Amino acid sequence: MNTFHKVMALSAIALCTFAAQAQAENSLTLQDAIKSTLQHNPQLMGYEFRTKALAGEQQTAELKPQMKISTHLENIAGSGELKGVDAGELTLSLSSVIELGGQRDARLGVVTARQQQLASTQRVLTLDLLTQVTQQFIALAATQEQLKLLQQSQQLAQENVTSLAKQVQGGRTPEAELLRAKASLARTAIDVKKTQQQLTSERIKLSAFWAGSPSTNSQLSLGQPAFTKVEADLFSLPPLVPLPILISKLDMNPDLVVLGDEVYLRAAELRQAQAERKANIEWSAGVRRLQLNDDSALVVGVSMPLGSATRAAGAIATASANQAGAEQEQNATRIKLHAQLISLHGAYEQALAEVNSLRSDVLPLLKQALRATADGFQQGRYSYLELNLAQRELLNEQLSLIDSAARAHALSADIERLTGAALNEPLRQLRAQGERK
Repeated sequence: MNTFHKVMALSAIALCTFAAQAQAENSLTLQDAIKSTLQHNPQLMGYEFRTKALAGEQQTAELKPQMKISTHLENIAGSGELKGVDAGELTLSLSSVIELGGQRDARLGVVTARQQQLASTQRVLTLDLLTQVTQQFIALAATQEQLKLLQQSQQLAQENVTSLAKQVQGGRTPEAELLRAKASLARTAIDVKKTQQQLTSERIKLSAFWAGSPSTNSQLSLGQPAFTKVEADLFSLPPLVPLPILISKLDMNPDLVVLGDEVYLRAAELRQAQAERKANIEWSAGVRRLQLNDDSALVVGVSMPLGSATRAAGAIATASANQAGAEQEQNATRIKLHAQLISLHGAYEQALAEVNSLRSDVLPLLKQALRATADGFQQGRYSYLELNLAQRELLNEQLSLIDSAARAHALSADIERLTGAALNEPLRQLRAQGERK
């Protein structure tokens, strides 16, 4: 894939303002994941062969009608004066075809249209893959954040057990509360173990996008990726772009571009069918040797098939209908994408508002409530159940924040995939730098 396609593919995916550099050798950035996918994904590599196949078709379409050499021996092995070869006539001639109606240009036009369609299809696959990579990276980053919270919760549960054990020994707290704390610790340990397993699974899913690469970094090795974590700022979200601006970018949607190329291809096929209404002229020229009187003469011939326009009518009708069908599909897809974009924009607006509300309103209040409950617990005014409830409420909302941020990033990636353009300033700068190279 050339630099232009790489830059366009990178620009079309929401990078979510992830960290640009890894802080350790076994960590992975989104840029690293995208680069590895572009270089080593087997689906993308398969387009190289299709491109070469179309290059061969173009080479064939460029050929002019071939020259043919022919020879004829007449008036031999007959009877009377024509017995043997005494009266033989030997003709040696060249022949070819003169193509009329621009048929060669029409053939080249069809191949060129197919090449353009293949390039657009490749770009669609690239953007689809990189959107999937981005979303898998987001899922991995979210699971990583969840594991951190659960490990903190496990440590806090252990501290609760230690504190309650001292209180039970001092006779200040019933043993039942210590048992509940130990059960909560065991439940938290299960959650941590489950999330660790999920984290391993998410890492393998991400690495699978560039499986088989010879690279030693961030690569599957015997089914296990080399990186152990990703570097990401999950809570830094792109701003909400006004819906009219997004709608104005909808024409850049890569699926619409592919459908536009389909219309162009069908139009080229129609031109080819129309060009074939013109009958080709076949000519021949040569020399004839008359053995009977030992003379020679030139031979010239011209022929043209009849009824070519009638025979081409069916192909023209088919090509015209295919072109109209492609145009109709393009229009229908544009309407569908318009509705999908409105839905995604509303969902992203809601997710962004949810993240902001959780960060600015809900979590600060729950943290204050937990501090007050913890202080009251130490003073004996609150039971362990009340303390555990405050801790659990805060943990649940922190996990909700991670889910909301991950969902917002995934929606942002979907919107940028739909519009086919980067929406935030860092990506515009990245695209401009790539186009200047």
